[in-house]
Order: sequence, then structure tokens, then C-alpha cells
Amino acid sequence: MTKPRCKPFQPALRYAKKAVRSLHYDGSTLVIEIQGDGFAFARITFQDPIGFRVLDERDLCEFWDSYSEPNGWLYEVAEGGWLALEIQRPLFNSHSFIPRLLEYLIVDDKCISVLAKEPPTILDLGAEPKPSPAP
Repeated sequence: MTKPRCKPFQPALRYAKKAVRSLHYDGSTLVIEIQGDGFAFARITFQDPIGFRVLDERDLCEFWDSYSEPNGWLYEVAEGGWLALEIQRPLFNSHSFIPRLLEYLIVDDKCISVLAKEPPTILDLGAEPKPSPAP
């Protein structure tokens, strides 16, 4: 398998640290709510995701050297992620119908991988997040 290559999802960098508080899927929308420092809350929304999975962080050790907090917590996966594994399956065909299938990884104790047609939106709820220090 290819070594993972990811880039931080820039809108998420305004939350230096976070804890996942809930995940809800209603058949067309995946909503993940997080709490940042203090009372900063946000809602990450994926419209019509192709799929998502939740795995314990121990099952994704290949990501941890570079792709974990404090380097970020929401990444766009360019190579070596769940999508790369799925494409190897002969009957997985979403990538044939969707010209640019995207993959995102939310790192936490329980990591969330999402296959999506478009990037997520992040809506700030409650207090404003503290800005992250520049890398």
C-alpha cells in the first residue's frame, strides 16, 4: 500500500485542538460536531457522502507520524487512505461515476474517514475558536 499523503483542510485549522462530540447520518447528510478549546463548537457537514467509516486510531498507525494533532485534525487524503483500499476491490465502482472522488480523515481516538463528492462545510457554533499559531 502507498504511504499516506494528506494535506490539512485549511478551514479546520482555526481549531487548534478538538474533541468529537457527536456523529449523525440521516441518509443524505453526515454531520460531525466537535468542541474546540473552551466553549468553541463547530459542525462539520458532508452533503451526500459516498461512505464513511469509524476506526480506532490504533488501526491507522501509518498516519500518526505526520497526520495527527497538533499538526491538524481534518485532512484531505491524497494517497494511501481508505479510498486507495476500496479502489482495489473489483466491485467498488463509485470512482468510475464520480470524476473527482475526495477522501477526508478526522483524527481522534475514533477516526472518521469520509468519501465525498465535495469538501465539507464547517459552521462555527457558540464561541469563536482561538486562532491556531501559524505553522
